[in-house]
Amino acid sequence: MKTEIYKIIILILGFALLGCSIIKKENISFKLERQKLLSKEVEMQLPVPFHTQKDNYEEGVIYFYSFIDSAYIIVFQGSMMEFSIDKYQAQKTEVKNQKKISVGVENNKFWRKDVFEGVRIYYDNVPAKNKGIYDKVLDEIKINPL
Repeated sequence: MKTEIYKIIILILGFALLGCSIIKKENISFKLERQKLLSKEVEMQLPVPFHTQKDNYEEGVIYFYSFIDSAYIIVFQGSMMEFSIDKYQAQKTEVKNQKKISVGVENNKFWRKDVFEGVRIYYDNVPAKNKGIYDKVLDEIKINPL
């Protein structure tokens, strides 16, 4: 009798833990982030929490956003700068609404590069389970002139 009660309790706890992980995934919060580049302003909804780092150099501005799942986003306007993603082999490239989109997989993680109106936006190191979240960020990004 006691063994059956323990099995039922373990089963209930297992379902509760499974339910928590599913609920957590569905309840992702986003924060509106606006940044000024050289001649554009970028507006995007980013999953929280994240860390931001800004680097200026003579010919451009770079914003790095890092996330708890090890993914990162780079927003860049300028010249004379190359990132490791620029050397990746794209599995697919398309032009959509004047935006050139290249995508692929590197080290079993997803990456994407968007080029639009002189601005380059990347994501890299994205786990398969979160790819939809980061695609949504890049799909809904707004680039406005300053």
